[in-house]
Amino acid sequence: MKKLWTVLVVVVLGLSGCSQNSVVEDTNEFVNSSFVSSKIKAKLVAEVGLKGFNIGVSTSNDEIILTGIVDKPQQVQLAGSVARSVKGARRVRNHIVVR
Repeated sequence: MKKLWTVLVVVVLGLSGCSQNSVVEDTNEFVNSSFVSSKIKAKLVAEVGLKGFNIGVSTSNDEIILTGIVDKPQQVQLAGSVARSVKGARRVRNHIVVR
């Protein structure tokens, strides 16, 4: 039984060192993703052709995801172009629909 506890302690301590690096990387990625999303949201709000529309911006696995409803197909394209123009937006999925 004592050997089992020793093995468990060694495994847990070994994994905790790995998880600290992982937590730091995850935190950095979250902060970076949030920053990119915020920049995209600000640009979308300022874009004349998109004023008055509620376009959602979220991030998942290094992807920017746009959602919402607009009046014209050109506005869907414009929102995608605005999002892609932001430095740090690696991949943009445009799920905006025309009503």
